[in-house]
Amino acid sequence: MSRPPRLLVLDPAGVRREVQVTQFPFRVGRQTGNELVLRDSRISRQQAQIVTANGDYFLEDMGSRHGTFVNGERISDTRPLRPKDSIDFGMPDSFKLVFLGDEATLEELIEQVEKPAPATPGTQGLYHLGVLLEVARTLGSGLSLEDVLAAVVDAAIRVTRTERGVLLLANDEGELEPTIARDAKGELLKVEELKISSGVLKRVATSRRELIVSDTGDEAAIGAQASVASLSLLTIVAIPIEKLPVIAAVDLTITSEEADLLGVLYLDSRSPSTAFSEIDREVLRTLAREAATVIENARLFAAAREKGRLDHEIEIASQIQRELLPKTFPQMPHVSVAGSTLACHSVGGDCFDVVSLGGGRYGFFVGDVAGKGIAASLLATLLQGVFYTTAALDIPLAEATKRVNQFLCERSSDDRYATLFYGVLDPAGQLEYINAGHVPPLVRRASGELVELSSSNFPVGMFAEAEFTTERVALQAGDFVVIYTDGVSEARNMSDEMYEQERLSKLLCEFSGSTAEELAEAVRFGVRDFTGGAPQADDITMVVLHFKGPSA
Repeated sequence: MSRPPRLLVLDPAGVRREVQVTQFPFRVGRQTGNELVLRDSRISRQQAQIVTANGDYFLEDMGSRHGTFVNGERISDTRPLRPKDSIDFGMPDSFKLVFLGDEATLEELIEQVEKPAPATPGTQGLYHLGVLLEVARTLGSGLSLEDVLAAVVDAAIRVTRTERGVLLLANDEGELEPTIARDAKGELLKVEELKISSGVLKRVATSRRELIVSDTGDEAAIGAQASVASLSLLTIVAIPIEKLPVIAAVDLTITSEEADLLGVLYLDSRSPSTAFSEIDREVLRTLAREAATVIENARLFAAAREKGRLDHEIEIASQIQRELLPKTFPQMPHVSVAGSTLACHSVGGDCFDVVSLGGGRYGFFVGDVAGKGIAASLLATLLQGVFYTTAALDIPLAEATKRVNQFLCERSSDDRYATLFYGVLDPAGQLEYINAGHVPPLVRRASGELVELSSSNFPVGMFAEAEFTTERVALQAGDFVVIYTDGVSEARNMSDEMYEQERLSKLLCEFSGSTAEELAEAVRFGVRDFTGGAPQADDITMVVLHFKGPSA
């Protein structure tokens, strides 16, 4: 009596299975969705297909990478298939197929008569070993995450002799969502049409223990539940998939944190099952551990890729921020300038600039945004641009600062503010300045005396109605002005001590150089020497002025 043609599938581990060719074309390849999925990365996604015409069967190569062979001969296009034809894919350690045709052969009839006795514990162990070896080979085959997890589900179905298997993964909210669903023939099931016992899933997710419902009496109470009975299920197997446990050590105390639930491997059947042996259970636990490893590795890889993308974007932001800072300073006959900034992260919240105002007058700006990281760097870049544009209008300092303050208050959150110092120096040495909550710059007189340029103004971006006042100081030939951010005075060493203004003041008093760049380098060296390699905790920015005397 005629029946569908069949293929005998021999995998690299030596496990044999028979597959019926029930539809045409019957596609063979490693890609999920083929009628016969062969999990070997060397096999093409769509390797070959079996077609029929006038009652005969033909094998057609689909342009595969390594070729398709029938009885050791590579086929170029289409080749007729005869019973007992051997099919392989050009690799001795890969899958092999035998076309059995649509009628029983004499060898099959003899095999049925001489069928061996039911599996003993020893042969059952060998069968399970073969299943695990197949999964292990799949894990190392370089296949996609979906293909590897599908192999785990297929293996679990074979071990449990169930009708279908579903892998449910936890989403960001911790809810279990079906991801891969397969039947006993290795075919995909529509996830949206699945009906699964919610009671079983909830119990496994809560207890983190495997649950087996069978006709042998295991978990009979669960089997009587309405959700299980409505699905006419006689066998249910559910295994939690957990992230590998993390061991943490604090001082001398070692603690084990509860593992995260990655998902549940769920299998069921409407047919009664045989008893599940301990080796069945252990193999299922092993499959769950392998699935957990694959899922976690995939998540780590995705996280690493995302981190790499963010690092690249941050590097671009850092480069843009550096390019917006002055690369050179204008040549001024009466004053020389040195400036630098060193961010504690890839991007910083400090900024500085020099504004040319005409008539030999120049404005010197230093800003420090509260906070660190990307948010602070964006606001620092905004602050630099807005202040430079406003100051270039050459309006009174208090009015310029008031406009910038209102702009920031309208366009940033309440916890985003910045301190700043802005001073305008004329050729005669008159420095008019405004200090908006900034650390006081220091004037180091030629005589060695130090003068603080402090003020009682609020930082900008804090209060929209704030008013700002200016101050003046007269510079003499040989005087230095050091404008800096609190990353200098609050730099910490290995003992968590701060550099503080006292050390900076002492360094300025003892300075014996003659240029702005020499003084800036002396401050940078003094901070590095004090911190002694301790991690930088804040951005460090300085602008140093050296007044040479009134220009002619």
